[in-house]
Amino acid sequence: MTGIFDGKVALVTAAGAGIGMATAEGFARRGARVMLSDINPETGNAAAERLRGEGHDVRFQRADATKEDDVAALVGGTLAAFGALDVAANIVGDAHRDASGADFHEQSLESWEYTQAVSLRSVFLSMKHEIAHMIGHGGGVVCNVTSLAGMLYVGAAGAAYAAAKAGVVRLTKFAAVSYADRGVRVNCIAPGVTPTEAYNKAGAEMGQLVIDHLLAFQPIKRTIATSEQADVIAWLCSDRAAMVTGHVLPVDGGWTAQ
Repeated sequence: MTGIFDGKVALVTAAGAGIGMATAEGFARRGARVMLSDINPETGNAAAERLRGEGHDVRFQRADATKEDDVAALVGGTLAAFGALDVAANIVGDAHRDASGADFHEQSLESWEYTQAVSLRSVFLSMKHEIAHMIGHGGGVVCNVTSLAGMLYVGAAGAAYAAAKAGVVRLTKFAAVSYADRGVRVNCIAPGVTPTEAYNKAGAEMGQLVIDHLLAFQPIKRTIATSEQADVIAWLCSDRAAMVTGHVLPVDGGWTAQ
């Protein structure tokens, strides 16, 4: 897929690590000019600097995707830097506070609201401002990241995370139909067992225990690389997927086929 984004401008949230960073790399290495965004300026700037060192035209702008002013400024900053916005990948999400193992009747309201904000509100706000520009400028493509927990029961995920990610699925489909006649395609991927920094928030040992537990449900018994998730995002956002919209694509080693 070399060069499939030549002349395109892409925006990637959560680009400082994990699937977000791999996605930003994938867009840049396929010819896009890319705005990387992350709440952590250290990791975000480091990712952008690395890509600039490879000769790619990328920028970084810090944003908290749960705050509308930040998201509006991010889209505005992308337009100011590159003059366009053709592709957006919305990858912000966090299950950490929602994965304590407690039954959900014991979950705090603070934990619920945090998870909804990070994993669902961030996608809503990002899409709102991205699509507002795209519909007035010839269209565009959006790819969100949901979770298998938003599609089926995953015991290692909490109720708030499952509800938020199910919301991402419905929001993706709603937007896809709503904006199809205005040139905007909207899809999302649902990753299988893809080790990222999130698995290590509770320590490397616990992260590995979670991975081992989840792999028991995945027919292809290996973890999925962040670059493999990014490759699918790149395809969905490319002209090669021109008739694909409103689709939730599990990249899950066969988990949802069972």
